[in-house]
Amino acid sequence: MILEGKTALVSGGSRGIGRAIAELFYAEGANVYIFSRNPDQLAQAAKEIDCKNENRCHAVPCDVGSKTSVDEAFARIKADGAVIDVLVNCAGVNLRGPLETMPIETWQKVLDINLTGTFLLTQNCFEGFKKRGGGKVINIASLMSEIARPTISPYVASKGGVKMFTKAIAVEWAKYNIQANAIIPGYISTEMNTPLIQDEKFNKFICDRTPAGRWGKPEEVAHAALFFASKGADFITGQLIAVDGGILAAL
Repeated sequence: MILEGKTALVSGGSRGIGRAIAELFYAEGANVYIFSRNPDQLAQAAKEIDCKNENRCHAVPCDVGSKTSVDEAFARIKADGAVIDVLVNCAGVNLRGPLETMPIETWQKVLDINLTGTFLLTQNCFEGFKKRGGGKVINIASLMSEIARPTISPYVASKGGVKMFTKAIAVEWAKYNIQANAIIPGYISTEMNTPLIQDEKFNKFICDRTPAGRWGKPEEVAHAALFFASKGADFITGQLIAVDGGILAAL
């Protein structure tokens, strides 16, 4: 198995893309920690992922936008005697509104979770990476790391930041054998997007805009993450790969 003997941390691991990544990493032998702000949903996800009852999936409630919460979560990991080999920053939020009337609280919340949370988790993994002689950081960016749409200015700003932060990690920590890469998902069929998929007009718009002619699957993003987590990506760092059915190539 590709990740046997490794310990992975997946934020936003209770549903959607994060859940798919956690499931695949578990299936490939990893000891997996999943973070989420919803304790009940998180516990249920861990129970379902650890379907073999091997005690290899651990639910740790955490608000990644809060330094206090992140510190407490890593204290739990340390108490377990675990050291993270692979970090997947997948937790994210998108709050909409016109730029001209955007409350500072909305702006700050999106940046706290999407960008500062990525920084906090990455920074907390550093000593463990050094101890292990290397590590992997996989950030979930967005189409909005490359393009923009109206009413989501904080999301666009945060995901643009995730893109450049990925490159910063890659350059600064390469000397420690730490690789940092990012995935740009296209329109992915998750629980969060179910209302959009059921909207006939919007669904047609997405399928027409995507050269592959369909929505992506969470597991398709997960397999890209698995590649970045594997030895096959040991000399790949600072890169972004779009799992988008060809949208960016067509723009």
